[in-house]
Amino acid sequence: MPLSVKVVAAATLLVLVSASQAVAKPPVPPRDTQPPTIPGNLRTTNVTQTSVSLAWNTSTDNRQVVFYGVWAPGLSVIYVNHPGTTATYNNLHPGTTYAFRVQAWDGMNWSLPSNILNVTTQPDVVAPGAPANLALTDSLHGFPVDGVTASKVLITWVNSTDDFGPLRYEVLVNGVVNPNVDDTRPQGLPITSPHKVWVRQLDPATTYTIAVRAIDGGGNISALSNTVTVTTDASSDTAGPTTPVITRLHDGGTGACPEEIWLWWTPSTDSNTPQNSIEYEVRVNGVINEVFTGGFNAIAYTEVPGVNVVTLVAVDPAGNASAPSNSFTIVNSWTTSCV
Repeated sequence: MPLSVKVVAAATLLVLVSASQAVAKPPVPPRDTQPPTIPGNLRTTNVTQTSVSLAWNTSTDNRQVVFYGVWAPGLSVIYVNHPGTTATYNNLHPGTTYAFRVQAWDGMNWSLPSNILNVTTQPDVVAPGAPANLALTDSLHGFPVDGVTASKVLITWVNSTDDFGPLRYEVLVNGVVNPNVDDTRPQGLPITSPHKVWVRQLDPATTYTIAVRAIDGGGNISALSNTVTVTTDASSDTAGPTTPVITRLHDGGTGACPEEIWLWWTPSTDSNTPQNSIEYEVRVNGVINEVFTGGFNAIAYTEVPGVNVVTLVAVDPAGNASAPSNSFTIVNSWTTSCV
């Protein structure tokens, strides 16, 4: 047989063998499009102040169930390999409601979510310790300041301890909670000790007794701190500034805590104070958020989740305050405090 004929015959045989092998391959199975059944009867087996233990009924599938995903808004997903049907969340906050769900995964498809199980952790019933070492101070951020003026005083204390927290503090002036307190801690940063705040809008030449108390996340109130007594400086100024008008306000769009508040306003005037010495209290939901001196615009920061109603109050050095300005509202999408 000529060599050329042998080459053609060999090539033909190779093609036939390759074709037979290709035909012999098993067919590709169809993609699994059927999800597992919904896990049933999601329920609690134990609830403490900081943990929730869950159980549910097994799902079935036309092929296999690989694992389950347990979740709740604001919490991480816990994955449980099948056939396990229990999970425990730890490090939760006391007295808080969580909406749990569970879904099954077969390697290709998620089942629909189970029933929603709302679970409230056991409440915190232990009050914080009392704040300690309340005192007047004339130092702020490492620099000397006038800690007692005609309208405000700077106080400091050692923070309380608590089993859970988070803690917030109320300043009582002559036994009444004072709403005009400016925390010197920048918004979004942790509360450190010693804690320093300005008590504002006091009357000139007046003696006050000041105390502080702590409140935890469960609403438990500490005993009062020690008290300090202070007399503000004298001033004959009794006329307040005109009311500022916020002309424009919007959030900074960071989507994270603390959120920026960009605002512009028409400056106030005062018969005894130049405009560049008038202080402006940026208030969020009625609470002093930050204080700026002079000017007509600022960037403030807020750590308040949800609705923030922002107003502006002008205050002169004698503590005379304007009426609150018009209000603007922003809404922060994050749902928990950043401190």
